[in-house]
Amino acid sequence: MPERIKVGMASWKIARDEDVLVTFGLGSCVGLGLWDPEKKIAAMAHIMLPDSKQMRFRQELNPAKFADTAVKAMLERFPRMGVPVSRLQAKMAGGANMFVFQGKPSGKEAFNIGQRNILAVKENLKEAGIPVVGEDTGGSAGRSVEFFSQNGIMHIRTALAGERDI
Repeated sequence: MPERIKVGMASWKIARDEDVLVTFGLGSCVGLGLWDPEKKIAAMAHIMLPDSKQMRFRQELNPAKFADTAVKAMLERFPRMGVPVSRLQAKMAGGANMFVFQGKPSGKEAFNIGQRNILAVKENLKEAGIPVVGEDTGGSAGRSVEFFSQNGIMHIRTALAGERDI
């Protein structure tokens, strides 16, 4: 029976065979899924912030919390499992603008952590040569995600927009 592996905020996990990675409450956070179609191995991170370089106390750095360090940590693990990085595909969800003022999303970039997270994840994936083959990002609604290691499908539930697979 497939195991449901919970990926908490600022963490990342790996699944294989028929296991499913699950994360809840993606607001401005981004759920990044990496998948190897040959070995059916998946990893998912629940990324909170775009850039670790802004941290004052580097010794307390949690790699999964930031786009730059989460992508790096995930990419370091796949080759140790016999998966070349060049074979990986990425899917992502989340990055909503959760700061809404007077019924309208804030256009101020400093407040739009979601958009900054999306751009940071994409930039780090591009630098690594990993294609984003599916995404459900932006908007102003939170999401919950299931990422299936067997087929690479990312199932997204959004309170306001229903469900969809990418």
